[in-house]
Formats: sequence, C-alpha cells, structure tokens
Amino acid sequence: MNNTLLSHLKNNLFFKDSSVRELIKPGLIFSFLLINGYILTARIMEGQWKTNPVNLVLSQFFLSVMCSSVWLAIIAILHEPKIPKQWQKIVLSFISSGLISAFFYYSFHYIAEDYPLKPLTTYPFYWALFRLFNRGLAICLFFYPLAYFYVKQKELMDSRLQIEAVKSAQLTDQIKLLQQQMTPHFLFNSLNVLKSGNHDKWTKKYIVELSKIIRHQLYNTSHKHNLISVSQELQLVESYIYLLKERFDGALEVSIQVSEQGKQSKFPPYTLQTLVENALNYNLMSMDKPLYIEVFDEQDCLVVRNNYQPRQDIDTIQQTAFQVAFNNIQERYQLLTDRLMVIIRHNNSFIVKAPLIVESLVPEDVS
Repeated sequence: MNNTLLSHLKNNLFFKDSSVRELIKPGLIFSFLLINGYILTARIMEGQWKTNPVNLVLSQFFLSVMCSSVWLAIIAILHEPKIPKQWQKIVLSFISSGLISAFFYYSFHYIAEDYPLKPLTTYPFYWALFRLFNRGLAICLFFYPLAYFYVKQKELMDSRLQIEAVKSAQLTDQIKLLQQQMTPHFLFNSLNVLKSGNHDKWTKKYIVELSKIIRHQLYNTSHKHNLISVSQELQLVESYIYLLKERFDGALEVSIQVSEQGKQSKFPPYTLQTLVENALNYNLMSMDKPLYIEVFDEQDCLVVRNNYQPRQDIDTIQQTAFQVAFNNIQERYQLLTDRLMVIIRHNNSFIVKAPLIVESLVPEDVS
C-alpha cells in the first residue's frame, strides 16, 4: 500500500514539475497574512499577549505551518490527474483541510494551545473535532479560490509559452531551410536541363516525379503552417512512392484508397511521408517477400498499414532520426487536438493511425 501511495504521489504534477512548485510561495505569503494579520490581531485584542505571550507566539507558528499545509494540499489536489471533475477536487480539498486542522491541533496542543481561554480538550471529543473541521473549512474557503486562480494563470502562461516555443522552432526551421536552398535549387535546375535534353520516356517520367518532390520542398509554403490538406500531402507522397517503386523494382507495393472527404481533411505536414518512410526503414523487402503498404482513411483517421517483417540491421542513427520526426508530429498534434497518433502492432502487420483534423476546431494561435 505504501509503494502504491508513493507511486501515486510521484505521478502528481505538483511533485514532478519544479515550475509547479513555484506556487508554494504565494501560499506562504497568504498564510502569513491570514495568521499574523487577522488572527493575531484578534488574539491580541482578547488579551492573550498579556496572559501568555510564549503560548501565543508558538501557537501562531504552528497555525502558520498548518495553513501552509492546507495550501499545499489544495495545490496537489488541483494537479491530480485522477480527479477530473472540479466538484470532486473541491470536496476533497475541504475534507483534507479539516483533517489537517484536527491533526495539527491534537499533535501540538501540548506545546501551544490554540484556544487558551477555553481549550478544546475541555469539550467532548466529537464537538471539538467538529470545531476543528469548521476551522479547516474556513481556511479552505479562503485559500481554494486563490489557489484555483494561480493554477489557472500558470496553465495559461504555460500554454502561451508552448505556443511561442513552437513558433520559434518553426522560424528556426525556416531559416535552416533558406540556408540549405542553394544546393536543391542547383539540383532542380539541373534536372530541368536533363529532362529537356533526354528523349527516353522512362527517364523523363522519373525526372518529372523527382522534380515534383524538390519543387514541393523549395516552393511549397505548407511547412510554414501547422496543417496541410491530405490531398496536398498525397501529391507529394505519390511522387515519392513512384521513385521508391522504381528503385526497389517489384519489392514494394503501395495501395492508396482515401475518400474525397478524407482528402479534404487536414493534419500536420509530412505526417504521411514520415509514416511511409518508417515502413520502408524498419522492414525487409525483396521480390520474394515484398513490402505491402496500404494508405486509407477510417473513422476520422488516416491509416498506414504494412505487413510486419522487421529488419535486424537498423542502426542507431536511423532509429533516432525517425523517432525525432515521429515525436515532432506528436507534439504538433498535442497543440492542435486532444487526439494523438496510435500505433498498433500485430504479428503480421504494423498499423499507425493519424487523426484527421477539422481546421475550424483548431485554436487560432496554432493554426
């Protein structure tokens, strides 16, 4: 049970994220203001400073620690992923605050009495517990709205920072693209010259398809945006597949069956090309054991399925390169929608489902 509790606490965002722990500071400030601004004033007016100043100082200290503990409990509850509904978090915060209030009183009243004029120990236990829970509820009523406000403000700031980080990464990619364009431009122009001077149909066809890919990389502006239509991506991928089929000469078979509705949907650029490259890089293919790749839309997803015949000679560099590309697409999906790509592996097939997105449902900041 202890191991389960520790594992549960480790998964809480409050304990995992150091930036979330910054929310401790306002809690300490509010605790200080509540205990030493309001409660201390009331106790001095009651004459407690004259009758027992040592008890007053010690009890004020323990009350400050108790209020800080209530604040921490509320922050942890607000960041608990297994409590999805707000009313559940409110109820649990109230209960936790009451328990913390009772715990601190019965743990430290021998050292410092919070109610020196008439200690709670002189009351029946259930009545004293009722008053201590009421004290905890009052503190929670003061702290919960403040904690909720700070948590929501932090989530908003984190969201904006994440969007800015993506925009900055896109700008960096565009600069790199500009730096790398000299060689592709030279190659593209050379291919045009080669095509015009060659009369062989197969060679001209091959050059035309290769030119389409280079033209797309040079002049297509879709990489500047987070979304591209499936039909645009298919134009690139069909040329790419033509070159691959010519290269592997019968060892590769590709079927594309995407509905008109699917073609009008959108997803992050280069998603389909990345998934096709994944199938090629991680599987064996030969004339005897060809690789079959199917591309089709199904239930608001673009599905890429291939027969699973894994290679054993994949080097670390290839694995890392694909993983970086795959993670990049997943991160873009996280900004655009709450759905992510799904990988399904069977004995004889490998399937990746990429969600199709309706652009009108995407936030303006990331579209």
